[in-house]
Amino acid sequence: MKNWFSSLYNHFFRTFRGRLAMHYIAVEFAILVVAAGLIYWVLSMQIYQEVDEDLFRDAQQLVHQLEESPTAQWGHHLREFSTYYRGVVQLVNRDGLILFSVGEELVGHEKHDIAHAVHGAFEGNATIFVSTRSLLREDNLRVAVMPIRAGTQVVAVAILARTTRDIQKFFKLLYVLGSILGLLSMLISGLVGYRMARRSLRPINDITDAAHAVAHGDLSRRLNSSVHDQEIRDLIHSLNQMFECLETNFNSQKRFVSDTSHELRHPITILKSEIEVALMQDRSPEEYKALLKQLFSISERMQHIVNDMLTLAQADAGTLEIPQERIDLSLLLQEVGQDHLMLFAKRNINLEMDIQDDLEVMGDQRRLERVFYNLLNNASRYAPDASTVTLYARAEGEEVIIRVSDQGPGVPLEAQPHLFERFFRVDDARNNQKGEGAGLGLAICKHIVLAHQGSISVHSEPGHGATFEVRLPLSSANPDYSKRLQNVLQDTL
Repeated sequence: MKNWFSSLYNHFFRTFRGRLAMHYIAVEFAILVVAAGLIYWVLSMQIYQEVDEDLFRDAQQLVHQLEESPTAQWGHHLREFSTYYRGVVQLVNRDGLILFSVGEELVGHEKHDIAHAVHGAFEGNATIFVSTRSLLREDNLRVAVMPIRAGTQVVAVAILARTTRDIQKFFKLLYVLGSILGLLSMLISGLVGYRMARRSLRPINDITDAAHAVAHGDLSRRLNSSVHDQEIRDLIHSLNQMFECLETNFNSQKRFVSDTSHELRHPITILKSEIEVALMQDRSPEEYKALLKQLFSISERMQHIVNDMLTLAQADAGTLEIPQERIDLSLLLQEVGQDHLMLFAKRNINLEMDIQDDLEVMGDQRRLERVFYNLLNNASRYAPDASTVTLYARAEGEEVIIRVSDQGPGVPLEAQPHLFERFFRVDDARNNQKGEGAGLGLAICKHIVLAHQGSISVHSEPGHGATFEVRLPLSSANPDYSKRLQNVLQDTL
């Protein structure tokens, strides 16, 4: 029994739908109580008014007969009146003596209201109405007290009383029916509230199940948005977006860790093999020197991969810091181009630079240099011998457009959407220098350009080369950049 009560208590008072049902019942009960009080007050006022009107007519008829007749005939008129009047009839003189009485005695002990009414009538007041009990009491009487005058002097008081037993029966029946209907109404309201809450909270249960599934690794779980409530639909839409973002980030991290492990495994294996071979036998200083140079080259590649991974991790975490300083982009591009002249000359590649003067942007010069170094290195890797690589920079509106074009084999259409993904590399058949790069350069370029409020894209047709386009806002085009520049200059001064 105790466990059943505890379970019922927890079900109705520890759950939202149970509390909502109880609130429905409480509100319904309060409404019924207020309605019952108003109904009783209005009906009692109306009934008293009708009863008083009947009493007034009867009392007026009796008093009129008595006032028009000699005192000796009052007994006759009172007896005749009491034969058809169903109620109490009394006549009281100024000394308080009851001259005539039919029915219950109204003037006497514990009849204070009637005594005051009789006193007021002798003082010349109009007809006074009082009740001996409440309207719902079976022994309640509604009493009318009317003065009888002889000339201008009140000589006696007529008292008429009428029982309200029939009215009380009506009220009793009314309240029995009202109580039954009220209980049914509260029960129905509670059931309806419980069902409505259960139906409304059904999506919450689905959300809870989905959250548990996602917490246990099922990131593909999605919620059904076919509900009618706008608030729940918005919540489901936001949660589905969150689940999708979590799945995307998780898969991206999973792929990132897998690709990173794959990229680092190869140089580590080579490094380990070279060290094992070197330890197998004694070697000459020249051989050790050559081996150390090779190991140093491998360690440099590993360091490059780790640094790239750190940059991408900072970009993902939103902690990639971009100092806001004014950069002479024209000079930067010319210097990057000059640094590549020797590399291009080895393969007889011509570098054409069409760079507009006085191009200025805000940002981190070192990272922007890395972007264009990567793009020119990428062009040199794919450009055939004795071809031309173009470095173009022009201001258009509020942006500066930089294009790096080569005459290589181009990028396949199916590969272009994935070109800026981490560790993505197009088929090595397009690469004149196989095995170079870890597939992180373009991904880093994209994050750096986006951090500078710019964009990067590729335009290519297979067999007709590739063009990488970078768009950056000019320093004069964005007021926020100018404000940042002033802050930087003030801090520097």
